[in-house]
Amino acid sequence: MKKFIFLSAILAAGLVSCDKVKNAYPEKGTGTSALDWSLYPDGDSAHYVAQGLWPAFPENTNTFTNVLIEDFTGHRCNNCPNAATLLQSLEQANPGRVFGVGVHTSPVGASSFQEVLLPDYPTVLFNDLAYEIGVHFGSKPGTSFLGNPSGTVNRQLNGTDNTSAPPTWNSKTTVELNKPLRVNIQSHTNYFASTRGSFLHVEVDKVDNNLTNDLAVVVYVCEDSLVAPQLMPNLTRNATYVHKDIMRDCIDGRAFGRVLEASDLGPNGKYYVNYTYKLPDQYDVDNMHYLIYVYDKVTEEIYQVIEQHLH
Repeated sequence: MKKFIFLSAILAAGLVSCDKVKNAYPEKGTGTSALDWSLYPDGDSAHYVAQGLWPAFPENTNTFTNVLIEDFTGHRCNNCPNAATLLQSLEQANPGRVFGVGVHTSPVGASSFQEVLLPDYPTVLFNDLAYEIGVHFGSKPGTSFLGNPSGTVNRQLNGTDNTSAPPTWNSKTTVELNKPLRVNIQSHTNYFASTRGSFLHVEVDKVDNNLTNDLAVVVYVCEDSLVAPQLMPNLTRNATYVHKDIMRDCIDGRAFGRVLEASDLGPNGKYYVNYTYKLPDQYDVDNMHYLIYVYDKVTEEIYQVIEQHLH
């Protein structure tokens, strides 16, 4: 069962600068008050810090705005492979700048496009959080998300609509790539095979002080690739189709993350957010990554995204 925490950033920032640490973190806790230290094989927080596992982030020298493209898709949607191919081409053309994720959902959440159909389509690619995202964007006034395939490009806003059809992804990606940097993100992870526990540490720097709306941070847990059947544009079934960057979970169980609070601020004016996550047994850690993004809670536009591999 995964557990998570958002530690006081002031405490966190102070600890990484201390020469000597005396079990400043609670070994156990509930809610948002403590990391799940049972996922750390050596048991306690003081040892974790003493071993240098708690990161001291260097100055973030990135100056670029990255792009997250959410591909709302389904394995029984015959037009969806073309959208996935387009997404992969945008990633390949902009390495380290454009990140895609396959969110298996429809505007009403579950539809025939996502459902398991035995024996031809036996693989579960959807999840409740993906459906929550689909219903949210599919029910917004003026939405263009009326069916699959569809998606978002940094959830770029057009009126009240954050979604867009695949033919617009290329031009919208170009716009986003050229936007000035407003938020910077750094991350560090430690994974422990014996417990399948991942500790994720995130630094968020609000570069643009003109941002006045609340910011929220989300961490998608994604599977790099999986071979599973897909309905193709010519209505044939491809049993060896490679599904890419499948959104499997959110690290804290929240589809829309959590708002960054004043209590997350370090003395350097940056936010610090920390999580623990137990990787389910069915996934290979070498085939998994996090997508970490920060977005505007009012407009829902994504200001920055980075990728962090679990291992």
